[in-house]
Amino acid sequence: MFLSKNKSILIGALLFIVIFLTRVNHFGGSTCFPDATLAAMLLGGLLVEETYWFLLAIILAFCLDAYAIRFENIPDYCMSFGYWGLIPTYGLVWSAGRYLKSFKQPFGFLAYFLTGLIATTIAFILSNAFWYSFSSKVNDLSVFQFSYDVTQYYLPYTGFTLLYLGIAYVIIRLFSIKPVSNNTPLKNIDG
Repeated sequence: MFLSKNKSILIGALLFIVIFLTRVNHFGGSTCFPDATLAAMLLGGLLVEETYWFLLAIILAFCLDAYAIRFENIPDYCMSFGYWGLIPTYGLVWSAGRYLKSFKQPFGFLAYFLTGLIATTIAFILSNAFWYSFSSKVNDLSVFQFSYDVTQYYLPYTGFTLLYLGIAYVIIRLFSIKPVSNNTPLKNIDG
């Protein structure tokens, strides 16, 4: 158990580094990688044993956003009461990782990527629904117009998350990384 706990801490720290290095710009740019927070949250739910890492990851993400707005001149357009919808959004993705952890083979290709795609799609809908519902910046748009306008962001949102999950998949397969056992019943999907 001691080695497993150390592995969990190491993986959590690596995921924090990934969030730290990519959080500044959601879709990347000439000097930064696209945001990997969603992928890190799903992998955290899957690979990190201690749930308090989820809270620490949220605090890190929010602190990085505050830093970017204050010191990096990143526009604060998304800052509104709707921004707090990221907490349940990230909770959903972390929980998807926990769900995947219960599978007999969580790194089976189909189970891993299908869970990632579904969780990221629901996260996209949830985060935009929160922002639409609780932000004063879209009052003049109908829900249909807003939905139409944000669809352009769906492919980068899910695409970059799945890209990071794909990179993690290769690393996990190369190094034979397995989730720390949490004594949950196993589901059998995918080989």
